[in-house]
Amino acid sequence: MPATVPGDTGDALSRLVREALDRPGVTFRRLTESTVDPATGYRPGTTWLHKLVRNEVVRAPEPQVLRALAAGLGLPVLQVQRAAAAQYLDYVTTELTGLPADARAIVAHLAELDPADLPRVRVVIEALVAARGDSEGAAEY
Repeated sequence: MPATVPGDTGDALSRLVREALDRPGVTFRRLTESTVDPATGYRPGTTWLHKLVRNEVVRAPEPQVLRALAAGLGLPVLQVQRAAAAQYLDYVTTELTGLPADARAIVAHLAELDPADLPRVRVVIEALVAARGDSEGAAEY
């Protein structure tokens, strides 16, 4: 088993699974049943999931496995990919510190969008900012 210090990135993906199993109502069986790649229908084996929980998986999971884990954990694929990158490649992304959780979630979802949709998202955000500015300006008069 890889040596890790609690809280370091050496077990980031394994930790996501353990944290999910600590939530009320989540059992290993339910997690196993819901861990299915929505794109291919692939299901990681129960033995593999047990090894992941114990941080004994030594090779980085394939993309279909990460998508299945995201589905099973109810997390964005990007979050699961980042945890896998941290655990298996020692690659840590920069967090958007100082932003509220909703803003970080929006940014995470933006990465999953088709690049062609981003200009429309920008227009929506700019319209919200402009409307807020208009309402704040009106309150001052």
